[in-house]
Amino acid sequence: MKNTAIKIFATVLLSSSFYYSEAQTLRGIGKRLGQKPEQFIDKKVDDISNATASQSQPTVTNSASQNGPFENLQGLKYDYVRGTEVVFEDNFSADELGTMAQRWTSNGRGSVSQVSLAEGKWLELFDGNTYKIKDLVRIPENFTIEFDVLALSDDKHQFRLDFGFDYQKGVGNHYYLAKHNPLNINASYWFNRFEFHSKEVTPNKNSEVKANMSYFANDVMKVKIRVEGNRMHTYINEYKILDTEMVDPITKKYFYLAFNNDDKTAKIYISNFRIDKI
Repeated sequence: MKNTAIKIFATVLLSSSFYYSEAQTLRGIGKRLGQKPEQFIDKKVDDISNATASQSQPTVTNSASQNGPFENLQGLKYDYVRGTEVVFEDNFSADELGTMAQRWTSNGRGSVSQVSLAEGKWLELFDGNTYKIKDLVRIPENFTIEFDVLALSDDKHQFRLDFGFDYQKGVGNHYYLAKHNPLNINASYWFNRFEFHSKEVTPNKNSEVKANMSYFANDVMKVKIRVEGNRMHTYINEYKILDTEMVDPITKKYFYLAFNNDDKTAKIYISNFRIDKI
């Protein structure tokens, strides 16, 4: 009994010393980050508690309980599953810096670049330009598409990125009004929303998801789309923002990106693009 009491006392003493040392370290970090030490420590304790809790139970992402940048999501669970057969993949690793990506085309220009915020190579998109895959890539009836977007902007965020599908392979001119295409998603950093437009279903569909788009500025935004039959699922980072009938499965589809920018200091890039057949 005496030995047991000594062991318990030693354990408590060691734990106290550890947490005191950890707190002192966190105070120093908090000061360097310009935060009050107490606020920084509270945040780290919460982070540690959350991490411990996540180890003891399955991880479930539910937008109803954690809306993050989105205002009006209603319980759409993150359930993305990538297709099983690669149709097209490009991370621009084979391209020279400062040149247009070899496997892509546009009505004007693009430039393969490196950025300080993320690894690898990225294709810089320019205002008033629409981009498509140059190769003759016929998207399967059931498929997934993934790509990363990196938008750099100090404060204005006056730009938007459209992406979607049309029936033409090449790019003759820029899609200023991309919503007139068969299927379009407009990520508007300017007006803080995602807009979905489809002319492939009857009646035509229009949907809007409000979002704090500054959440996605100066960071990587991961876009994932899964199409099965006439149903399209769209995911932004860990959030599912669309799940409804949007697609005519028998039509041919060519993917495009269209960039419009009124914030001349802003830059936007894409990378890690892939299409997979389901």
